[in-house]
Amino acid sequence: MTVDQTQTGDPFAYLYPHQFVVLKTYRRDGSAIPTTVWFAHDEQGKIYITTNRQAGKIKRVRNNGHVTMTPSGRMGELLGEPEIEGQAHEAAEDERAHARAVLAQKYGEAFTRIAGPDTVERTYIVINPVTTA
Repeated sequence: MTVDQTQTGDPFAYLYPHQFVVLKTYRRDGSAIPTTVWFAHDEQGKIYITTNRQAGKIKRVRNNGHVTMTPSGRMGELLGEPEIEGQAHEAAEDERAHARAVLAQKYGEAFTRIAGPDTVERTYIVINPVTTA
């Protein structure tokens, strides 16, 4: 089930208290690939995720920015809430520092330890709410 985002002021708000989401990205044939990820949001209502530049999820986002997110536990067990749609893109160079700072603020030392240094191998996904006309 997908949430009707026109009924809330911030369609991502119910995700914020959670530590993980299952991010679904889509192959060229339309099939969904779920991945459990850390995420963080900023004051503009954008969601940020980090990944390796060669990971499948960023390759799929580069090809098709439509994504869905559902709160989950660490091992990907869904927490029973509906999916939220988003429009994703790879962070531009001028967005990278902000993305890393937002994630580091939420996860602290654990983020720095797990994500490692900000190198050319690491990239960020920026997710905006889907807007309806």
